[in-house]
Amino acid sequence: MKTILEQYFIEFGQLDLLSFGCLKWQKKESTFIESGLEAPKEFILFEPIEAIPSKHFYIYLADALSISIEQASIQYEHFIQNLFQDNQDRIELESLGYFTLTNGILNWNSSFSSHTFYSPIHFEKLTTEITLDEMEEPAKDNWVLFASIIAILSLLAILFKFYH
Repeated sequence: MKTILEQYFIEFGQLDLLSFGCLKWQKKESTFIESGLEAPKEFILFEPIEAIPSKHFYIYLADALSISIEQASIQYEHFIQNLFQDNQDRIELESLGYFTLTNGILNWNSSFSSHTFYSPIHFEKLTTEITLDEMEEPAKDNWVLFASIIAILSLLAILFKFYH
């Protein structure tokens, strides 16, 4: 069940955990700083508010488990209740992170770090000043000379063929 929940979260960016809270994928756009661009930030945020899953979630879960939507709803509620009420100190969601329960308060510790995917971009000032000494004279185009030589050779070949 955990892997299905992780897949749903990765695909849709939100996972409602009933009365325990909600996991959400948050994005912060990159911003300009004086020397370039600050990297965008993405992170998984836990909101400890009651969140009821959508019908879309239950359809997804039912398809993944090959059961009816009503059965998926019942199994999900039972799974979440057992997951958070087994008096565990650490509740793993393998690829996303883990929950810790300290003094009855549920805390989220994310395993995802966007710093491994994004890095800031720094700009450097470019100068385009060119002195006249540095400029090289472009190579002269000798196409007229080559065309004239080819024309003369062609004319000679025609005359040679005509008189022999």
